[in-house]
Amino acid sequence: MIRILLTATLFLALLPVGAGAQDHAHNADEEHSSGGHDQQLEGDQPSAGNDQVTNSFCPVTVDEPIDPTIFVEHEGQRIYFCCNRCRKQFLENPEAYVANLPDFDNGAAGHSHEEDHGPAEGISTRDRLIRFAGKFHPVVVHFPIGLLIAALFSEIFGAVFPIRRFREAARVLVNLGAPMAAIAAALGWAAGRFAKYPGELEQVLSTHRWFGISTAVLALTTLALLELFWRKQDPGLRRAYLAALVLTALFVGITGHLGGTLIHGTEHFTW
Repeated sequence: MIRILLTATLFLALLPVGAGAQDHAHNADEEHSSGGHDQQLEGDQPSAGNDQVTNSFCPVTVDEPIDPTIFVEHEGQRIYFCCNRCRKQFLENPEAYVANLPDFDNGAAGHSHEEDHGPAEGISTRDRLIRFAGKFHPVVVHFPIGLLIAALFSEIFGAVFPIRRFREAARVLVNLGAPMAAIAAALGWAAGRFAKYPGELEQVLSTHRWFGISTAVLALTTLALLELFWRKQDPGLRRAYLAALVLTALFVGITGHLGGTLIHGTEHFTW
């Protein structure tokens, strides 16, 4: 069992579990450093290795120059952003930011913050509540990631060093992590209901959501097996619990990686 746990841990260490950690640092292009905002909007545009650069400034964070490597195709035109976080925000609600693009052919005469950034007309109160609840998914999701993986490491340390406190710590971590995994999965589905991603990212979102639900089910199963073992002290229940814990930690890693892919894109790990 120790060998199995150690092998699983090594595998998990290679997974980009922290892919969901988001870096929102904005780096200005050198060619924009000497010009004013208005002049940059009308004139000099950065070169992205592509003949068409439709905007010099990010439509989400409007005072930040774009990164020519971060873009989406929207209604037949390529739109650039300063970072992947802004790209994600645009994909979730493009109508709120299109008006910030002076050269975008959408027939918009002006930009109304109340109309463009508020809830879509006709959306029900129930849907508004679901959309708002989904905004808490990025906050909650980090707890089960840390707690459940820490529980696996506690069990490994408890197997290597015969110290009861490691197993007791693992019990506490699983009791905290499993319910949080269920909450994070529910909030993730709420967030995904209104998310819009182009092309292959749409499939990534679907896979991410189903892995999230599977992780929550596995975590709750792990918790049930753990508590049964502590009550009955049956070695068979402990083996089943450890197997479930390893599988849960594996699913946590995969789900986290898929969530990071939605933010950073499918080519994030390109060498």
